[in-house]
Amino acid sequence: MAHPAPHRPERTCVGCRQVAPREHLVRLVRDPDPGGDIPRVRLDPSRAAAGRGAWLHPDAACLDLALRRGGFARSFRGAVETRHLARDLEESDFTIQWNR
Repeated sequence: MAHPAPHRPERTCVGCRQVAPREHLVRLVRDPDPGGDIPRVRLDPSRAAAGRGAWLHPDAACLDLALRRGGFARSFRGAVETRHLARDLEESDFTIQWNR
């Protein structure tokens, strides 16, 4: 008797809206602004930070789609600051390829 394939958690990319295995996506979280302004989106390299997360393919095209279509605001259920997100992703030590 064949063993069933192990369960692999899947998530939806906020850019292209395609479902992919979790290990193929980058997790982003909302950081509250200490000054009470709009929360900022930041990378979650541990993929385990507390709070609501959004998942994104490590691809500039998906980031562009998420920014243009409001994917982050939809995922985080409100306005978020994404101005420095592309730079933060490029400068990160995250070990997946950033296809820019």
